[in-house]
Amino acid sequence: YQRRVRGLRKATSWGMTIDPDIIILKPNSPLTNVYFNSDSWTHRNRCDIQGGVLYAGPIPTNFVVPGANSGSTPNNAAAILQSDGRTIVQGQPFTRCTAGGPATALVRFPNADIYTDGIVGAHGGSGMSSLGGTLRLGELMKGSGPVRHALKINLDSVNYYSGGTPASYRWPAQKADGCAPGCYTGNNPALKMGSLVALNTSVDLDKLGFETEPGRSLAWTFQNYGAYIVDTTGWSVYAIETEQSPDGDYQTQFSQSWGFSLTPNSKDTPWSRDMDRIFLSLSVVDSWNEDIWKQVIASNGNQGAGGGQPLQPWAPPY
Repeated sequence: YQRRVRGLRKATSWGMTIDPDIIILKPNSPLTNVYFNSDSWTHRNRCDIQGGVLYAGPIPTNFVVPGANSGSTPNNAAAILQSDGRTIVQGQPFTRCTAGGPATALVRFPNADIYTDGIVGAHGGSGMSSLGGTLRLGELMKGSGPVRHALKINLDSVNYYSGGTPASYRWPAQKADGCAPGCYTGNNPALKMGSLVALNTSVDLDKLGFETEPGRSLAWTFQNYGAYIVDTTGWSVYAIETEQSPDGDYQTQFSQSWGFSLTPNSKDTPWSRDMDRIFLSLSVVDSWNEDIWKQVIASNGNQGAGGGQPLQPWAPPY
């Protein structure tokens, strides 16, 4: 069952934004300590060691994640694959200002095993995965075909239901923002941190008037797989989680592939208008909770999210 997200605020401040997930899947790299730094989202640079070791993981020596500044405080939820090839260590906001220099973060989150459900992680607004649902390098590029997995998005907190904790979030989120419920001022009880949102199957994508090929392709993914709300943007924009890793930066690859920016500052571009077409047409999959998820898992591919007929075949196991 899907409930239309009525009253979703149209983003007014930027055409589209990203929330980079720092994905480090290099288990044979040098073991590197990640130290405590309290700069967080204060616009200080996050570069310096300010406390003890939070965790350690294999990180290539030359991998750099720039620090924050007055105009940029990315969430930088990190997922680092350990040398055993299955354990993911997660923290936020990950920073490494110089090659070979110290790596820092504010918070360590629970480890995850890539052979289990993959729910928990370092997205501070929800406690959800730093790895699952991220737009990965090579996806949504020219000739790549549609993205065939659920996505992760962030919205401005004015959209999230204003009911008090624990009503401020829903499964699979583990938590809500620390400012909740006061900073959540939405009026749709279904739209919370952790909600699965999608384009209803009744929406004819060909009638939405998409102006870009990747916009139309992304809409297909929203309709067939949906996206989980995992964090808050903090301003009037939409955001989607993308890969930043030793192998490259998704935002750069997208621009090179399509010849335009993934994150235009203007609302008056074909891509920006396509993002409005998607986000303002979303519905909440309101029948999605942990009990239904367990029922779906037991169906061995015969059910999809929400408990109905799957729109796409399940992905094969690892």
